Amino acid sequence: MFFRKKNYKNVLVVDIGSASINCFMLSVKIEGKPEISATLRARMPLLENPDLAHIERYAKKTLKEISADMVKKNAGARPEAVFVVMSAPWYFCETRLVKVSRPEPFTVDRDLLDKLISDELEIFSSKAREQFAGREGEIAVLDKEIMRSIVNGYTIKDPVGKTTKELEAAIYLSAGKKNFLDQVRDILGHFFGSVPVRTISEPLAIFKILSGMANSEEGFLVVDVGGEVTEVYLVRDGILEVVKNFTWGGNLMVRRLASLLKVDLNEALSFFKTNSSKDLKENLEKKISPSLEGVCSEWQNFLSQSLSDMGKNAPLPQTLILLGGMAGNEVLKSCANAEEFSSFTVLGKPFNVLTFIPENLEGRISLAGIDRKDPQMTLPLLLALDVSQYAGAK
Repeated sequence: MFFRKKNYKNVLVVDIGSASINCFMLSVKIEGKPEISATLRARMPLLENPDLAHIERYAKKTLKEISADMVKKNAGARPEAVFVVMSAPWYFCETRLVKVSRPEPFTVDRDLLDKLISDELEIFSSKAREQFAGREGEIAVLDKEIMRSIVNGYTIKDPVGKTTKELEAAIYLSAGKKNFLDQVRDILGHFFGSVPVRTISEPLAIFKILSGMANSEEGFLVVDVGGEVTEVYLVRDGILEVVKNFTWGGNLMVRRLASLLKVDLNEALSFFKTNSSKDLKENLEKKISPSLEGVCSEWQNFLSQSLSDMGKNAPLPQTLILLGGMAGNEVLKSCANAEEFSSFTVLGKPFNVLTFIPENLEGRISLAGIDRKDPQMTLPLLLALDVSQYAGAK
């Protein structure tokens, strides 16, 4: 419906993380590559001892500020749709594996699939309410999607109309706190008017786009290091099998630096950015590097716990894709490539750690006006690619 009078549409993409919000205007075209026409990134205040209530309050405040800035920056290009991508800790998700077996052949129809989703959603919703410490009706479903169907032993894209005695399905479900999501919609509605708003979870979005770039059958891990939370996704056998997260992010490094150097958090953040860009003076770098390595050893311990849970039933894929603003930090990359993780992998060797920078996405999306070397832009570009597939659907 958006393409009736022109060959493109403007879509606003808002990525809400644990320590920052990315906001960008995406031009989705009938023909040609999608293009980001404007991009803004706003950090939430760096707090000494953050908790979820503080983060939520600052997330809403930051969303208002970045929305106002985006309106000013794009006064003549209002969005025709808004996609909100929720990163941890704003979602809860689960992949449910279900099987239907009958003694006589049956034909798969839409009603059967809808009932499978409905039944699994009821179980999932109870877990989600517990996760968010909510009561009945206080969660909102973000995603409910069948990622894989197996009929007669074969994986097929659409099982409707197929006859079988056994159907297997992998159903991805996600949800968020309803009151927070409602407030996000209200804020966006205030600044951008009555436009359609779709809210999705980051794991499904990243799974879909990376599955076209990596082998989802052989499998891979995604480790997204946010400001306050690290998310770990396991993709195997063509599905997003499980998602874990733990409260450890890049901001912990900054807090440790502030303590080591006896400076405030903002100054420590400046030191950290300089260290990541390799512009720090040699004597200061020698002082800072041991601290970063010590913090990374903590991160390894948390990651090891997640990998241990994920690898209980089978060895993990060899490929690990590192995302997030921290992905460009050499200390963190070396931590992800540690020898101690060899016990988890299918080959018994350290992970093959991959990082992307914008120029790796050349040919898929226009990079006009984008810093081609900035790893912080990789995640927004991946989300833009996924959203362009949603938004480009006629």
